[in-house]
Amino acid sequence: MATHPTNLIGRHISFSYDGAPNALFDGIDVTLPQGWTAFLGDNGCGKTTLATIILGRLTPTEGTINPSPSTFVDAYCAQECTTEPTNLDAFANDWSPSAIAVRDMLGIGDDWPYRFLTLSGGERKRLQVACAIASNPDVLVLDEPTNHVDADTRAAIASAMRAYDGIGVLVSHDIELIDATCTQCLMFERRHVDGRNRTVLERYAGGYTKASRTREHRANERADELKAAHDAQRSIRQSQDKRRAMMNAASARKHGGWKIDRHDHDARNTHKWNEKQADKASAAAYRALGSRLEAAERAAASIETDAKRYDGEILVDIAPSARRELAHIDAGVIRFGDAAETDDCVAVSELVIDGTHWHTCALDAAQPLGDAGIRVPRLSVGPRDHIGIDGANGTGKSTVVRALLASVADTLPTLTITQIPAPDAHVRLLDELRHLDNGERAHVLSMAAQLNADPDRMTSGERLSPGEAQKLALCLGLLRAPQLIMLDEPTNHLDVHSKQALARFLRGYAGALVIVSHERWFLDEVCGFEDDARTVS
Repeated sequence: MATHPTNLIGRHISFSYDGAPNALFDGIDVTLPQGWTAFLGDNGCGKTTLATIILGRLTPTEGTINPSPSTFVDAYCAQECTTEPTNLDAFANDWSPSAIAVRDMLGIGDDWPYRFLTLSGGERKRLQVACAIASNPDVLVLDEPTNHVDADTRAAIASAMRAYDGIGVLVSHDIELIDATCTQCLMFERRHVDGRNRTVLERYAGGYTKASRTREHRANERADELKAAHDAQRSIRQSQDKRRAMMNAASARKHGGWKIDRHDHDARNTHKWNEKQADKASAAAYRALGSRLEAAERAAASIETDAKRYDGEILVDIAPSARRELAHIDAGVIRFGDAAETDDCVAVSELVIDGTHWHTCALDAAQPLGDAGIRVPRLSVGPRDHIGIDGANGTGKSTVVRALLASVADTLPTLTITQIPAPDAHVRLLDELRHLDNGERAHVLSMAAQLNADPDRMTSGERLSPGEAQKLALCLGLLRAPQLIMLDEPTNHLDVHSKQALARFLRGYAGALVIVSHERWFLDEVCGFEDDARTVS
């Protein structure tokens, strides 16, 4: 067994993209021991950027990595699965015991390396992870490894991760995976301090569940500390007001000295002396209170609190279609990858319908020599239906969505977001945003903010993260007031807060909705599945 470095340390790491008005992060420290560390945070906060800096594939603006990335072997499993892994050919020809163990653990078909582009999103992701782990690197980064995958595959990936004995970085929003594999979490957090927001990196022991409890406890402590600082300021201001009132009263008494007998010179001199001493004492006390107030204000300004999140609602004025049926498929077999029925292929899976819950499952049949497909009953989508589709990888979920889309009339306003976007999708999206008029652009950015996106990043010209691109695609599509929305794995790449915000919006959407997802809670929230009626995928 290879010996890996025991830890990796980054000191004072800063990074700024060319042309960006602000640093993505500034002066952060990171320590990675053997085992798995989760990188957590909002979309676009810098998780992937820091991971690639650690591997030496991106040069930081400032800071150092020790040991140097040039001295260790690394592997990176990217979020996107649009291109083949760099070591795919080597993996295809590697039949060593360790490579066979990875193949078996992740259920990799012998022919998969030779037909990468024909694989489903979940199958591509499994092959990506297998290629990365099989290279036995010193440092391994898995970036959203459970995007596209079903529950069984998630469990297999977790097992493969636990078998790895090097330094592992998991960039993910998958709570179950983090809890199952990680011993520490590094959270990118936006903090508000001294009138501005900045990104900090906080370390928490344990998986996501333990780390989030600790984070909430620390946040409550900071909130209590800030409240105490504000209470101190208020108390000092009240003391200042009282002192000012005393000084005003003393001034009034001083000017009332005429009441002393004007011939009693001793009394008048005593009165003047006493008032002079009182004036000095009052002024000194007032100045001291002013100094204490300034110190209390500085202390309050130095306390970091969580930056404000947008917890509003996405506002769209969309009326359901007046048509009785928006999309349909006749009963039959649909060839995988096609958008039409055919009699020339063998069904190896089928679609089972239970109300608005559509579930794909494999059939107990031998792999056909020719084309394979999915058997479906007659399918229909009404103007207000919220339909959720789940099932194991490779059983035809995306095929069903494409077939439904092919049946939609050209005149029906429709929004479709696929699970595997084009490589240049973010460029097209930013170009579309730039060419909107001011009112439409403001509306799109407002909707994006409700999905926990940073509008300033979307207008700065910076490259968008996959999660940010996903949000922008949705918000741009909503401008067209779609009466049918079809989303294939819409929670891929999204952070936890964004998923929750998206679920709230889609649940209240008045039109028709077809969603493919492996996140059962998401389908339940959006489509109203009952817990006892859900089929575990």
